[in-house]
Amino acid sequence: MLAKNKSVIKNHRIHVRAIIKKLLARQSFKITKKIKFGPRYFVAEGNLDSAKALFKICLYPKSYDHLTNEKFSREILFLDFLNNSRYSALKKSIPQIHYSSVGTRAWYFREYLVGKTYNINDGNIRFTDSFFTKKNLDWFTQAFTELQSIQPKDLPLEFKKLLFPPQTLSYLWRFIGPYYLSVEKFTGIKGGTAQIKKLFKKYGTMYASAPRVLAHQEVYAPHILKTKNNIKMIDWENIGWSLPTHDIVTMWMRANRHPAWQRQLYNKFKKFHRHYKKFDDLWTITVLTQSVFNVIAFHFYKDKKDFVGLANYSAQKIHAILNNTYKA
Repeated sequence: MLAKNKSVIKNHRIHVRAIIKKLLARQSFKITKKIKFGPRYFVAEGNLDSAKALFKICLYPKSYDHLTNEKFSREILFLDFLNNSRYSALKKSIPQIHYSSVGTRAWYFREYLVGKTYNINDGNIRFTDSFFTKKNLDWFTQAFTELQSIQPKDLPLEFKKLLFPPQTLSYLWRFIGPYYLSVEKFTGIKGGTAQIKKLFKKYGTMYASAPRVLAHQEVYAPHILKTKNNIKMIDWENIGWSLPTHDIVTMWMRANRHPAWQRQLYNKFKKFHRHYKKFDDLWTITVLTQSVFNVIAFHFYKDKKDFVGLANYSAQKIHAILNNTYKA
């Protein structure tokens, strides 16, 4: 069976290489650097129409990894939508798609971005201190208030079909429950997970009925680039419906060494959602949820140095929320 599977994969790769070769020839794309081939996708740098570009294609759209095909399709459809929309701050903050397909196999040629990411030592968690400026706060606020302003009726039907329904607290608990001992050991709160579950039940209805907005869902340092003229955000594969606090709390928590910046970020989005009276409750339960997942993820994350600061900060937030001493 193993030999048969290896043979199938080998034949599939030969087939995919032929597809890639044909696509590259059709667009006259000359590869200058192969970045990755497998297991989910192929990506390469090269020259397209005398300009540097990035090529990306899903390898197994049906047999092994249809979810990657859906992710690429979401990214393509959303970026195309933005490039033809009135959302000026977002349009300036995304790469432009040159050629693409969301058919049987999703692929695209997009603008190659020259710049430097804000992560430390190629990690995913820590931002460089240089990110936390007023200019970048203004950029983030403008881009993400625009993202949250997009109405479902304005989105292409083909794109909306690929968006997953929002998660509920009861759904999230299914992933937290099995790791209750890890959470209690890391936080030092005996019986803490029982208290967390109680809060999940208390705020479950509010959480489920809260407004839903579009969210990037991966507001990580390596996804934000400082270019010559602007800040760009990449990797929109997981764009989807979420809470208006989701992306903002993610950034807020990563700014834990910059409390003044955190406070301004919170104030700007509370003002933006001033008509939603339960914003503070939603903010608090979002902080609790992300903090618990951060504590759990720390045990699986290889680069402990990159993650330990966020994990410890998350443990502090869990303590404060369970002790009713947390203030947004």
